[in-house]
Amino acid sequence: MWSSIRFRLTIWYLLVFGLLLATFSAYVYSQLSLDLHKQFDISLSRTVQTTAHTFIEFAERKQIVDGAEDTVAELHLDNVGAAIFQDRNLLAASSPEISDAVSSTGILSHLGPAGQTLFATEAGKRKRLAAMRFQVNGVNYTVVMLESLDELMLQLRRMRRIILFGIPAVLVLAAFGGFFLARKTLEPVMTISHQAERISAKNLDERLKIPNPKDELGQLAGVFNALLLRLDDSFRVMREFMADASHELRTPLAIIRAEAEVSLEQERSVFDYKQCLGIIRDQSKRMTRIVSDMLALARADAGQQKLRLEELYLNDLIEECCNAAQALALPRGVRLTFEAGEDISFCGDEELLKRMAVNLLDNAIQYTPSGGSVSVQLKADTSAVQLIVSDTGIGITPEGASRVFDRFYRVDSSRRRSDGGSGLGLSIVKLAVEAHKGCVELSSQPGSGSTFTVSLPIAVGSRKVPVRTFEPSFFERRLPR
Repeated sequence: MWSSIRFRLTIWYLLVFGLLLATFSAYVYSQLSLDLHKQFDISLSRTVQTTAHTFIEFAERKQIVDGAEDTVAELHLDNVGAAIFQDRNLLAASSPEISDAVSSTGILSHLGPAGQTLFATEAGKRKRLAAMRFQVNGVNYTVVMLESLDELMLQLRRMRRIILFGIPAVLVLAAFGGFFLARKTLEPVMTISHQAERISAKNLDERLKIPNPKDELGQLAGVFNALLLRLDDSFRVMREFMADASHELRTPLAIIRAEAEVSLEQERSVFDYKQCLGIIRDQSKRMTRIVSDMLALARADAGQQKLRLEELYLNDLIEECCNAAQALALPRGVRLTFEAGEDISFCGDEELLKRMAVNLLDNAIQYTPSGGSVSVQLKADTSAVQLIVSDTGIGITPEGASRVFDRFYRVDSSRRRSDGGSGLGLSIVKLAVEAHKGCVELSSQPGSGSTFTVSLPIAVGSRKVPVRTFEPSFFERRLPR
């Protein structure tokens, strides 16, 4: 039962409401009790004053004792007794009870100035006394009134009974009302829950209906719909990725199988076997590269791509990559130049930076026709390093430039799989750049070549490497001028 939010909300509602109701009832009862006692004392004080004035009138016409007795006899109030004293001598009393109460409370010993009323309550009895001293012809007299508190206590008892029986009745009604309100409040949540139950990987395009998008539940449903949108995009990208990966791997596997079957059909020469094994080796390398790139991207998506940071000279790293890329550029008739300046100290992952540079160079060389050129520039300032790779190739349309970093994406048929590319090179470039907190930009026009600009922030606290005297490298000496 505690698993139900409606039940827990009702219980908490009852606890809070019950606490507030009990506090309010206690406050009302205490204020009522104080007010009733105050009104009781005011009424008793007025009776004392009235009795004193009556005694003064009788005392002026009669003897003092007779006036006192007539005053007491004149008092016709239920549950009220009166006594008149001259100093401490009793002149008249309506009953012996009042004399005993005066003796037990000692109220006469605590009287103040004339005209001031003093109150006292008889211990163990519900009797309230009021005494007032006054003077007649220079003689001190005291009027004492005694009244029972039974009526007042009866009123307070009735009030307590109303509170004790009323609070549980109100809480029972509040429980039903709270449960109903909790049910109505959580009804949209149940609706959202039922709608969400029907959504699976097959229908991620469905969205939750939001009656009131401005309230809290509407905002929650909006957040859930945004989550569904992201999941739908992720599933779509994953499906496309799996389909493209399957297509990329199917081609080299088909070639390897075909070459193996052709070689096994009949006896062939050593040259034919070598040629067949060479094709199988090349396709295996291609598959290895595709799988390696897919593994790197999968690790990055899972947040497991950890950088092995180390201090290095970025110009040496780019020069080494250009030396390796020269083997691709020369057979294609593409001129590759690298402008290297002073040593640039950088803190980064050497292997990841190499893959970034090699993929940029491979992409530029692949799509630059014979006779074209690829230039590499490395610039640095106090806050960032820029690697600029420009080519005079076929260029990219604005529509293709917006998706060129997507996995397995090829702009047009000229970027064909027969060139050996997997469609993951620029995705690896973007991964490496973002892993180093940098950014990569593309500027291109169809037929006018492309320029990739990589900006990498220089890590704070990197070791300052002293500038070396720059010697012409082997790469510079072998490149045509």
